[in-house]
Amino acid sequence: MRFLQRLARKENLLARIICLLMACGLWVYVMTDQNPIIERNIEVRLQQRNLPQNMMVFNAPDKILVKVRGSRAKLSSDNLSAEINASINLKNITEGQQSLPITVTYSGGEIVSVTPKEVSVYVDTVSEKKVPVTTRIVGAVNGDMTIGSSIITPAEVTLRGATHRIDKVNRVVAPIDISNHSGSFQTESELVAVSDDGYDIPNMRIIPERVMVQANMVSQMHSLDIPVKLVMSGDLPAGIIVTKTEIVPTSVRVTAPPSVLKELKDVKTKPLDVSKLNGSTVVAAELDLPEKVIPERRTVQIKISVERQN
Repeated sequence: MRFLQRLARKENLLARIICLLMACGLWVYVMTDQNPIIERNIEVRLQQRNLPQNMMVFNAPDKILVKVRGSRAKLSSDNLSAEINASINLKNITEGQQSLPITVTYSGGEIVSVTPKEVSVYVDTVSEKKVPVTTRIVGAVNGDMTIGSSIITPAEVTLRGATHRIDKVNRVVAPIDISNHSGSFQTESELVAVSDDGYDIPNMRIIPERVMVQANMVSQMHSLDIPVKLVMSGDLPAGIIVTKTEIVPTSVRVTAPPSVLKELKDVKTKPLDVSKLNGSTVVAAELDLPEKVIPERRTVQIKISVERQN
């Protein structure tokens, strides 16, 4: 009886061993066939760690390419890029051009490669200064209208940014879209830092970022020198020939809305009657001015030279 019990226990142990081996084999099959080891390339956000508060970094890429190896189940995760940690260590960084290695960690698998392995960055100190705010007109508007007086609140703001860039900024502008404005209006504007040559400068913190602008639209007037054209009327007396005409001055400065000046090629005189002309003469001719045109002078001198025919 005891012999049979021992035999049964041995057979039970053997069966257990066989079951265990089968389970292991099944697990290996599932892992290798149903969930194999694969590789995957993925873009990962590059983090900047331990950057001192008085320093700024330029030219560092936002993302890098990482190849990882692991099970298909792990590498199929929608959050894979968040599970991979890529960073550069900026502790004790100094000013100027720097080459820094990229450190990448991933607990769910193996890091195969990192592209690039290091980054070249430019490091600068952070500076602050106060600058005035001016307006910049944007948007389509009637060409004869523009902003008149304006009040900007606050009129001065603080700039904070890289020293090599902040030295180039002497003002910030508040873009004002005047497309839908007429008369007096008030609007809020987000500020932009501008260099001496008129280019916008990015990566500049402006404190505060927005200002309030109170302004009013006014008629715009421009001045321009326009040539004078002589207009004559009537028939010359018999035997009289005009040999030369001279206008003094040859042009006159006028002020008018831009749309009017654009179309104004010359300023004509009022018709000068030459029907009673009997010799060379100098006369005053009144200018025939279009509407909305304000002249610097209203008359010009006309010198007329004539000859008599026999």
